[in-house]
Amino acid sequence: MGPFITFTVPPFPVYIASGEGVFHQGERHISRIFTVFDLLYVTKGELWITENEVPHHVKEGEYIILSPGLPHGGHLPSKEETYYEWLHFSIDPFEWTNRSREHWFDMKQNQATFEKPARYEFSLPRKGTVKGRNVLEKHLSGMRALNDDASELPLKKQLQFEELLIHLQKEAFHLPSAKETVASEVAHYLERHYVEKLQMEQLAERLHYHPDYITRCMQTVYGMTPSQYINRLKIEKAKSMLASSNEKMATNAEHVGIDDPTYFSKLFKQNEGMTPIQYRHLARRTTK
Repeated sequence: MGPFITFTVPPFPVYIASGEGVFHQGERHISRIFTVFDLLYVTKGELWITENEVPHHVKEGEYIILSPGLPHGGHLPSKEETYYEWLHFSIDPFEWTNRSREHWFDMKQNQATFEKPARYEFSLPRKGTVKGRNVLEKHLSGMRALNDDASELPLKKQLQFEELLIHLQKEAFHLPSAKETVASEVAHYLERHYVEKLQMEQLAERLHYHPDYITRCMQTVYGMTPSQYINRLKIEKAKSMLASSNEKMATNAEHVGIDDPTYFSKLFKQNEGMTPIQYRHLARRTTK
């Protein structure tokens, strides 16, 4: 079995289900066989799991993708509280290969025509370390939140899942470490200062990089500009407040550094596909 799961898109693999769990000290993963892929991502602690008699040690910030049809289970108990996220999906067809990918251009199989789409060959590592943990965890938490089966939300889970696969493929590219370092510095800075108005000149001065270089690094590593990144942070913080408080929209907007409630509502809808008020009603309904 090669170290890469290789498949062609479109169509994308199909999302089935996802969730989160915990192994308490002394517990281990049960032994079983699934007919679908099982992605396990450790958010805290470490996991010892064997697949088809091959042992794996999955540490915090790492993931493993277990293959359908093969037995897997824990071969050692957890030494500490271990928190993880799981994701089940299907791919048809797929193959295990040794083919890594260097760039999107390397993945492209054919050009689009007026009648046929461009096709890309993905090669995802079956085990890896997640560099952009906040991006991956945003997609995973987003899929868990979309749990109203009586609406279009299950369809949005598929879209979130496709974004997650694209993120994992980006991370599998051999990116220059300098760009990863710069993007990580920028992300950490923005996470601490998301309430403030973003000024690229000030950001460049604080981190000692040219604004254009900062933007290129963020786009390469995270797939978005600093402005798009900080807007996502604002929206994620706002979602938490909307779900847990009865404050006015203007107050929620101020808490995330947006003075104009109308702009806040517009930005929220652009990112979430619904207004803040609609999201609040949905969040209250799905948590009852």
